[in-house]
Amino acid sequence: MPLTFTCPSCGVETVGQFCSACGEKEVTERDYSLGHYLQEIIAAVTLLESKAMRSLWLVVTKPGFLSSEYFSGRRVRYVKPLQLFVILNVIYYFSITLFFATTFTTPLDTQLHMNNYYPGYANARVERKLQKENISYPALESKYDHRTSVLSKTLIFMVIPIFAMIFYVLFFRKRKYLAQHVVVATHFWSFSLLLLGVLLPLATVLVVRLLKFVHLPPAYATDDGFVSSFLQLCFGIYLFLMLRRCYGVTRWYGLLTASLIAWSFFHIVWLYRYFLFEVTMSVV
Repeated sequence: MPLTFTCPSCGVETVGQFCSACGEKEVTERDYSLGHYLQEIIAAVTLLESKAMRSLWLVVTKPGFLSSEYFSGRRVRYVKPLQLFVILNVIYYFSITLFFATTFTTPLDTQLHMNNYYPGYANARVERKLQKENISYPALESKYDHRTSVLSKTLIFMVIPIFAMIFYVLFFRKRKYLAQHVVVATHFWSFSLLLLGVLLPLATVLVVRLLKFVHLPPAYATDDGFVSSFLQLCFGIYLFLMLRRCYGVTRWYGLLTASLIAWSFFHIVWLYRYFLFEVTMSVV
């Protein structure tokens, strides 16, 4: 006679090791052994690693493929969209400890002296803060930079709904649910974090060494105008391929919308930076 057990979660008596109602596994003495615990750790790490590496490779080499797979219901082989974004968020903020990058951390000096959008407002806001708190600028800058570095790790998530709304406005006839556009935006920003936090810094290091080798000024590789143009070109190409695959748009519409979004990328980043500035100034 087949062995049965009563499920501790739902109370259903079932045959076999797994509950037929909720899937709960029957607990045996072996489940408490050290060997079983180690096997579970290895299995979990191996599964996550294989999914993560597969997802990272595809988000770079096949723009829009992960989103298309998600819409088609083929999801078990890949890391979920938000999980992938979180993983790359961690990688990005780890990378800026190795490479100097302030795209999303945006220290106070950048907000005040590299700002073409609201420099007057930012300087006036800082001046009022200095007078109100009666502290020196170096002290405020130190507090601001520390706090904004922490806040940026959470506030970076706000770029996803911004891009999701852009995709919804441009492609609502292709995908009628807003959540579908959130998935596309999440995968796009996963690629963006990987590009800005890993691929671009590594490429910059290699180009600087190459320029030094041929006796050319390394400043060519770090020029803001050149880097920004290069990034917009990368985003434009990536978006064109992504939009074609995810939304099935025509080449001309894909080229138009990809160019528009790539052009607006850094404008939207400065919108995020403004929000980050306001939140940071309110808590320092």
